[in-house]
Amino acid sequence: MKMQDFKKDNIYKEAKLDLILQKEMSGKGIKYNQLKKGFVNLDQIIDYDPPKYIPNWDGSFKSHKYGKSFYIRPNKESSSFNLKIKDYNPLGISKESIGIYVIVNDLMNFFYVGKTINNIYQRLSSHIQKITATNNNKNTTPVKWQKLGFERYNKLQEKSVLIDDLQLSFYDLSEFEGYDIDDLEALIYLYNRETLRGHKSLNDPKQIKKLNQ
Repeated sequence: MKMQDFKKDNIYKEAKLDLILQKEMSGKGIKYNQLKKGFVNLDQIIDYDPPKYIPNWDGSFKSHKYGKSFYIRPNKESSSFNLKIKDYNPLGISKESIGIYVIVNDLMNFFYVGKTINNIYQRLSSHIQKITATNNNKNTTPVKWQKLGFERYNKLQEKSVLIDDLQLSFYDLSEFEGYDIDDLEALIYLYNRETLRGHKSLNDPKQIKKLNQ
């Protein structure tokens, strides 16, 4: 069974994903338990210096044009944050890591599945910018993330610039023989969509390559 078999919504919405995933993995020697990764608080993975909290934000976003591209960013005073991957962390992540990561938040009930090929620092920085609704004059904020950023800002206020409520898990590609990174991304997305049923996904399934082939 190949990952492209999951490409149509009516297949993976109606099927028992746990059984499908077990069949998918059995053909490549992957055990279901390999996907049961624990989540670790993000502040155990990175050192983080938060941005300035900007009060009285109304949740609006503004479009900025640079060359031929447009970037949607929080319409508020700019600020910045710093982060650094800890040299020794519980997930063994480094700047050179290749694999799939999952960000989960039980407070706001969301998850996001992403892939990294030697760019975990840039990926985490981009996600933190969106989640904390920081205008650091970088990146663009999709609609799903805009709504989440404002809801979280309202709920946490001054603490919205912190990352105490974020957790991370990581699947090193080297542990999944027979998979390329796009296969693994789709597999982990489907697994977490099944197991985190009370959480909304911030992923756009159209951006997950193997679900659309």
